[in-house]
Amino acid sequence: MKHFVHWHARARQVRRHPRAGSATGVPGGDLSDVRDTGGAPAPSAPAIAPFLWVIAAGTPTTLIAELPLVPVADWPCGVYGFGGDVLRVGLVAARELPRDRTTLLVRLMAAGPLLAPAVPELFRLPPDAPERAVAEPHLLEYQRRLGQQQPELTTPDEQEFLVAMYQTWEDAKMQSRTEGRAEARAQDVLTVLRARGIAVPDAVRQRILAERDLAQLERWLERASVVNSLAQVIGAG
Repeated sequence: MKHFVHWHARARQVRRHPRAGSATGVPGGDLSDVRDTGGAPAPSAPAIAPFLWVIAAGTPTTLIAELPLVPVADWPCGVYGFGGDVLRVGLVAARELPRDRTTLLVRLMAAGPLLAPAVPELFRLPPDAPERAVAEPHLLEYQRRLGQQQPELTTPDEQEFLVAMYQTWEDAKMQSRTEGRAEARAQDVLTVLRARGIAVPDAVRQRILAERDLAQLERWLERASVVNSLAQVIGAG
Protein backbone atom coordinates (compact mmCIF):
# COMPACT_ATOMS: atom_id res chain seq x y z
CA MET A 1 0.00 0.00 0.00
CA LYS A 2 2.83 2.39 0.86
CA HIS A 3 4.42 1.87 -2.55
CA PHE A 4 1.13 2.03 -4.47
CA VAL A 5 0.13 5.32 -2.85
CA HIS A 6 3.54 6.77 -3.67
CA TRP A 7 3.44 5.60 -7.29
CA HIS A 8 -0.11 6.89 -7.73
CA ALA A 9 0.83 10.31 -6.35
CA ARG A 10 3.84 10.49 -8.64
CA ALA A 11 1.78 9.46 -11.67
CA ARG A 12 -0.75 12.22 -10.96
CA GLN A 13 2.04 14.75 -10.53
CA VAL A 14 3.63 13.75 -13.84
CA ARG A 15 0.26 14.08 -15.60
CA ARG A 16 -0.15 17.56 -14.17
CA HIS A 17 3.46 18.63 -14.78
CA PRO A 18 4.88 16.47 -17.61
CA ARG A 19 8.15 18.38 -17.78
CA ALA A 20 8.80 17.70 -14.09
CA GLY A 21 8.65 13.97 -14.65
CA SER A 22 12.35 13.58 -15.25
CA ALA A 23 13.15 15.66 -12.17
CA THR A 24 11.17 13.36 -9.88
CA GLY A 25 12.85 10.12 -10.77
CA VAL A 26 13.70 7.56 -8.16
CA PRO A 27 17.40 7.68 -7.21
CA GLY A 28 19.67 4.69 -7.56
CA GLY A 29 19.80 1.82 -5.16
CA ASP A 30 21.81 3.61 -2.48
CA LEU A 31 19.96 2.71 0.73
CA SER A 32 21.63 5.55 2.61
CA ASP A 33 19.50 8.01 0.60
CA VAL A 34 16.18 6.43 1.57
CA ARG A 35 13.51 8.36 3.46
CA ASP A 36 9.72 8.27 3.50
CA THR A 37 8.11 11.28 1.82
CA GLY A 38 4.61 10.33 2.95
CA GLY A 39 3.16 10.95 -0.54
CA ALA A 40 3.91 13.29 -3.38
CA PRO A 41 7.28 15.02 -3.21
CA ALA A 42 7.65 18.73 -2.79
CA PRO A 43 7.98 20.47 -6.18
CA SER A 44 11.34 21.92 -5.19
CA ALA A 45 12.95 18.56 -4.37
CA PRO A 46 13.34 15.29 -6.32
CA ALA A 47 11.08 12.45 -5.23
CA ILE A 48 12.57 9.75 -3.06
CA ALA A 49 10.66 6.49 -3.17
CA PRO A 50 9.54 5.01 0.15
CA PHE A 51 11.43 2.01 1.42
CA LEU A 52 9.94 -0.88 3.38
CA TRP A 53 12.06 -2.38 6.16
CA VAL A 54 11.23 -5.72 7.76
CA ILE A 55 13.02 -6.60 11.00
CA ALA A 56 13.21 -10.28 11.95
CA ALA A 57 14.76 -11.67 15.11
CA GLY A 58 15.99 -14.78 13.33
CA THR A 59 17.00 -15.58 9.77
CA PRO A 60 14.00 -16.49 7.56
CA THR A 61 15.98 -18.77 5.27
CA THR A 62 13.00 -19.86 3.15
CA LEU A 63 11.95 -16.27 2.50
CA ILE A 64 15.51 -15.26 1.65
CA ALA A 65 15.83 -18.11 -0.83
CA GLU A 66 12.41 -17.83 -2.47
CA LEU A 67 12.16 -14.08 -3.14
CA PRO A 68 15.26 -14.02 -3.38
CA LEU A 69 16.76 -11.56 -0.91
CA VAL A 70 20.40 -10.67 -1.43
CA PRO A 71 22.92 -9.11 0.99
CA VAL A 72 23.13 -5.34 0.55
CA ALA A 73 26.60 -4.02 -0.23
CA ASP A 74 28.20 -1.60 2.23
CA TRP A 75 25.78 -2.58 4.99
CA PRO A 76 26.47 -4.90 7.95
CA CYS A 77 26.01 -8.63 7.75
CA GLY A 78 22.34 -9.51 8.13
CA VAL A 79 20.90 -6.75 5.89
CA TYR A 80 19.19 -8.04 2.72
CA GLY A 81 17.43 -6.30 -0.17
CA PHE A 82 14.67 -7.28 -2.59
CA GLY A 83 13.05 -5.63 -5.59
CA GLY A 84 15.78 -3.14 -6.46
CA ASP A 85 14.39 0.34 -7.19
CA VAL A 86 10.92 -1.05 -7.94
CA LEU A 87 9.70 -2.75 -4.77
CA ARG A 88 12.47 -1.38 -2.52
CA VAL A 89 12.19 -3.86 0.34
CA GLY A 90 14.85 -4.51 2.95
CA LEU A 91 15.09 -7.30 5.50
CA VAL A 92 17.16 -7.09 8.67
CA ALA A 93 17.98 -10.52 10.08
CA ALA A 94 18.85 -9.20 13.53
CA ARG A 95 20.47 -12.42 14.68
CA GLU A 96 23.17 -11.97 12.04
CA LEU A 97 23.98 -8.35 12.93
CA PRO A 98 27.30 -7.52 14.59
CA ARG A 99 26.98 -7.44 18.38
CA ASP A 100 28.08 -3.86 18.88
CA ARG A 101 26.62 -0.48 19.77
CA THR A 102 25.69 0.41 16.18
CA THR A 103 23.12 -2.42 16.04
CA LEU A 104 21.90 -2.36 19.64
CA LEU A 105 18.61 -0.54 19.08
CA VAL A 106 17.72 -2.74 16.11
CA ARG A 107 18.35 -5.89 18.14
CA LEU A 108 16.17 -4.51 20.94
CA MET A 109 13.42 -3.82 18.38
CA ALA A 110 13.70 -7.35 17.00
CA ALA A 111 13.03 -8.69 20.51
CA GLY A 112 12.43 -12.43 20.79
CA PRO A 113 15.56 -14.32 21.90
CA LEU A 114 17.71 -11.24 21.15
CA LEU A 115 16.05 -9.00 23.74
CA ALA A 116 17.43 -10.39 27.00
CA PRO A 117 21.11 -10.46 25.88
CA ALA A 118 20.81 -6.87 24.65
CA VAL A 119 19.55 -5.52 27.99
CA PRO A 120 22.92 -5.56 29.82
CA GLU A 121 24.58 -4.07 26.73
CA LEU A 122 22.22 -1.10 26.97
CA PHE A 123 22.78 -0.51 30.67
CA ARG A 124 26.55 -0.70 30.28
CA LEU A 125 26.37 2.48 28.19
CA PRO A 126 26.84 5.85 29.92
CA PRO A 127 23.68 7.16 31.64
CA ASP A 128 23.43 9.99 29.09
CA ALA A 129 23.79 7.70 26.05
CA PRO A 130 21.08 8.44 23.44
CA GLU A 131 20.34 4.72 23.10
CA ARG A 132 19.33 4.63 26.76
CA ALA A 133 17.12 7.68 26.39
CA VAL A 134 15.30 5.97 23.52
CA ALA A 135 15.01 2.41 24.80
CA GLU A 136 15.02 2.50 28.60
CA PRO A 137 11.47 3.85 29.13
CA HIS A 138 10.02 1.23 26.78
CA LEU A 139 11.93 -1.62 28.43
CA LEU A 140 10.76 -0.56 31.88
CA GLU A 141 7.16 -0.32 30.69
CA TYR A 142 7.43 -3.76 29.04
CA GLN A 143 8.88 -5.16 32.26
CA ARG A 144 6.00 -3.65 34.24
CA ARG A 145 3.38 -5.16 31.94
CA LEU A 146 4.96 -8.59 31.94
CA GLY A 147 5.22 -8.46 35.72
CA GLN A 148 1.44 -8.07 35.91
CA GLN A 149 0.82 -11.23 33.89
CA GLN A 150 0.40 -14.67 35.36
CA PRO A 151 3.78 -16.48 35.18
CA GLU A 152 2.27 -19.35 33.19
CA LEU A 153 1.22 -16.92 30.44
CA THR A 154 4.73 -15.59 29.75
CA THR A 155 6.91 -17.14 27.07
CA PRO A 156 10.46 -18.39 27.73
CA ASP A 157 11.84 -15.32 25.92
CA GLU A 158 9.74 -13.03 28.14
CA GLN A 159 10.86 -14.85 31.27
CA GLU A 160 14.49 -14.49 30.20
CA PHE A 161 13.91 -10.78 29.61
CA LEU A 162 12.47 -10.33 33.11
CA VAL A 163 15.46 -12.10 34.64
CA ALA A 164 17.87 -9.97 32.60
CA MET A 165 16.13 -6.76 33.69
CA TYR A 166 16.15 -7.81 37.35
CA GLN A 167 19.82 -8.81 37.31
CA THR A 168 20.79 -5.65 35.43
CA TRP A 169 19.05 -3.41 37.94
CA GLU A 170 20.56 -5.31 40.86
CA ASP A 171 24.04 -5.02 39.34
CA ALA A 172 23.47 -1.31 38.72
CA LYS A 173 22.37 -0.74 42.32
CA MET A 174 25.35 -2.68 43.65
CA GLN A 175 27.72 -0.71 41.43
CA SER A 176 26.13 2.52 42.59
CA ARG A 177 26.59 1.57 46.23
CA THR A 178 30.21 0.58 45.59
CA GLU A 179 30.90 3.85 43.79
CA GLY A 180 29.28 5.75 46.65
CA ARG A 181 31.53 4.07 49.22
CA ALA A 182 34.58 4.69 47.05
CA GLU A 183 33.76 8.37 46.68
CA ALA A 184 33.32 8.70 50.44
CA ARG A 185 36.61 6.93 51.15
CA ALA A 186 38.45 9.11 48.60
CA GLN A 187 37.14 12.19 50.38
CA ASP A 188 38.40 10.69 53.66
CA VAL A 189 41.90 10.37 52.19
CA LEU A 190 41.89 14.00 51.08
CA THR A 191 40.55 15.14 54.44
CA VAL A 192 43.32 13.39 56.38
CA LEU A 193 45.99 14.77 54.03
CA ARG A 194 44.62 18.28 54.43
CA ALA A 195 44.40 17.95 58.22
CA ARG A 196 48.03 16.84 58.36
CA GLY A 197 49.16 19.76 56.20
CA ILE A 198 50.20 17.65 53.21
CA ALA A 199 49.65 19.56 49.94
CA VAL A 200 47.83 17.65 47.17
CA PRO A 201 48.30 18.84 43.55
CA ASP A 202 45.23 18.84 41.33
CA ALA A 203 46.44 15.87 39.28
CA VAL A 204 46.87 13.73 42.39
CA ARG A 205 43.52 14.92 43.77
CA GLN A 206 41.81 13.80 40.57
CA ARG A 207 43.57 10.45 40.75
CA ILE A 208 42.36 9.89 44.30
CA LEU A 209 38.79 10.91 43.46
CA ALA A 210 38.74 8.67 40.38
CA GLU A 211 39.94 5.57 42.27
CA ARG A 212 37.20 2.95 42.69
CA ASP A 213 39.22 0.17 44.32
CA LEU A 214 38.12 0.27 47.97
CA ALA A 215 41.14 -1.77 49.10
CA GLN A 216 43.50 0.72 47.47
CA LEU A 217 41.69 3.65 49.05
CA GLU A 218 41.92 1.99 52.47
CA ARG A 219 45.69 1.59 52.04
CA TRP A 220 46.04 5.25 51.09
CA LEU A 221 43.95 6.28 54.09
CA GLU A 222 46.08 4.26 56.48
CA ARG A 223 49.31 5.73 55.10
CA ALA A 224 47.90 9.26 55.10
CA SER A 225 47.39 9.01 58.85
CA VAL A 226 51.00 8.05 59.67
CA VAL A 227 53.44 9.21 56.96
CA ASN A 228 54.67 12.75 56.32
CA SER A 229 54.74 13.12 52.51
CA LEU A 230 52.37 12.59 49.62
CA ALA A 231 54.89 10.38 47.86
CA GLN A 232 54.78 7.95 50.77
CA VAL A 233 50.98 7.81 50.54
CA ILE A 234 50.49 7.46 46.77
CA GLY A 235 53.88 6.53 45.40
CA ALA A 236 53.87 2.90 46.49
CA GLY A 237 50.48 2.25 44.91
